[in-house]
Amino acid sequence: MKALSVSAALVMAAGAALAQTGQRPANDPLAVKPITSEASTTDTDMIRSKIERMGYTDVSGLSRDSLGVWRAKAKRGTETVDVTVDKGGRIKTEPPQ
Repeated sequence: MKALSVSAALVMAAGAALAQTGQRPANDPLAVKPITSEASTTDTDMIRSKIERMGYTDVSGLSRDSLGVWRAKAKRGTETVDVTVDKGGRIKTEPPQ
């Protein structure tokens, strides 16, 4: 009898897990919203300011990719570099490609 109740509990848990994989309607506050490449101006201004506060100048081509990573070109002194800002706000640079 104990094995039967354990089996029943497992079946119910599996059913609940399957029920949770369905997508929520877009107007549901708990629905996952996809990241779009079109960011609002305030987001763009905020990221640009963050890059400039870190000592970079002439920030250009600032855009956000589908993963939420911001990319731009900027100058550090006389050198032009590619700048990325990840979702955690960490700034990384690479020589331009």
